[in-house]
This record gives sequence, C-alpha cells and structure tokens, in this order.
Amino acid sequence: MKDLLFEGYRTPVLLLHGLRGNPMELSTLAQRLHSAGHTVSVPFLPGYGQFSYDMTQLVRSEAWEEMARDRLAQLVERYGPAVAGGICIGADLALRMAEQEPGSVCALLLVSTTLYYDGWGLPSFRWLLPLVGPTPLRHCYTLREKEPYGVKNARVREWIARQMEITGTSAAGARDLPLAAIHEAYRLMRRVRKGLPTIRQPALILHAAEDEIASLRTPSLLAARLGSSCVRKFIFSNSYHMLTLDNDRDAVARVSVEFLNQLAQAEQPAARCLA
Repeated sequence: MKDLLFEGYRTPVLLLHGLRGNPMELSTLAQRLHSAGHTVSVPFLPGYGQFSYDMTQLVRSEAWEEMARDRLAQLVERYGPAVAGGICIGADLALRMAEQEPGSVCALLLVSTTLYYDGWGLPSFRWLLPLVGPTPLRHCYTLREKEPYGVKNARVREWIARQMEITGTSAAGARDLPLAAIHEAYRLMRRVRKGLPTIRQPALILHAAEDEIASLRTPSLLAARLGSSCVRKFIFSNSYHMLTLDNDRDAVARVSVEFLNQLAQAEQPAARCLA
C-alpha cells in the first residue's frame, strides 16, 4: 500500500488511517484538503494497518505511536508545524502526537475517534474483551467484520463487501481484526484518555450519531476534557463509523476545510473558540 502525499502551499496535514486499515479510508478527505491548498500526507503504518497480501506482524501500540511521530517529524521538517488527524484509532494516535509533540502539532482533526468500544454494532460479549485481552488467548482469536462495515450507504457497503471477499481488505479496513490488535487499542485508549487535559491545540471533533463502533460517549468526553480553549464538535446523522466514506463524507470534508480556514484567519487561534 502506497502512502498518499498531496503537496500544497498551506499548513500541512497528517492524516492517520484506522486500526488494520489503510490510506484509502482517508483519500477523499485528503483530496478535499489538498484542493483547499494544504499539503496532505496519509501514510500507511505497517504492523498497525493492513492491505491485500500484507504479512506484516502486528506490533505493540507504543510502536504505532513511534511510527506516527516519525511521520509527523518528516512532514514538519519539510513543511513546518502540522495539523494532526485521523479516523478511529488513527484519531487516538493524533491525540497522542498532540500531547507528546505540542510544538509540531498546531491543530487536530478527529474523525470517529474511539476512546471506548461501546457502539451498537459490536458483539454482545464485547465486555469480555478487556478481560481476555491481557491473556495469551488474545493470540488465538480473530473477530470477522460483518455488515454494516461502518457504512450506512448501501452501494458503498456492497463495494466494501466485494473488496473484503476478494482481497481480505477494503477501503474500510481489513476483513479480520485480531483480538491482539483490540487489546493494543484498549491500551492506547487508556493512555489517550489520561492525557486529554494536557492537550491545548484547537480541535475539530467529527462523529456519527449512529456510530456502531464508538458511541457518542467519546465525542462528549473529548469536548469536556480536552485542555484546548477551542473545541468544535459536529455530529452527523446520515452515516455510521466510516464518516469519510459514507453519506456525510462531503460534509465532513467541507467542515474540515472551513475549520482550518477559520484557524488561519484567527490571529491567535489557540485562544479562540470557533463555535
């Protein structure tokens, strides 16, 4: 899977795909941001993401953070301080970068952030996952993705299902999610939740009202606990978890562009709320 890089003349943006996902999840958003003038980087993170015929072994969540910071450093070295964003666990990684590298991250784009696995589409035994995860059993079990694949749009859902059947992966992520990956995600979520009050960058929170992976508990927590004085939250009514692929994808891109435009126009964006 190739990284995506669109060079522009405005503030650079680093977008991170979801767990066992790939840059295709964010290609539409990346192109819209680039059309607005931004340099946009959407890297593939091996050992965290997955693509067709990828045999890379899953690595620990600390390594996910290290890879994300390396990609941020490369972007900042060439283009200057960047907006950090992502979808699902990719948004969690963006939050960790904002906490750990405050001089390199100037704002946050948080799409379908997942700080709890508590959506309506998860299996009824999900409450057992944090208990089983720390045991060796995490290496023995895999959860298979099933409809709706994070997508409310029926045509897009059919396309994703065909991709998964043929290649084992899709624009919405991999067909199979190892329990070990879920365990590492839980570990990352705990670190992110703990650090929220120390994060000062302006943040845009984008979430679906019917997100089947992460309920509205996550965006509510972000809005309440982020240390930034500039937090803007949008809840979309016509999509599921994969906001960047679903019915509201154009609105997600539009709101993201508008948010960054408003930040650019503000003399002291970190001290102002754009809501």
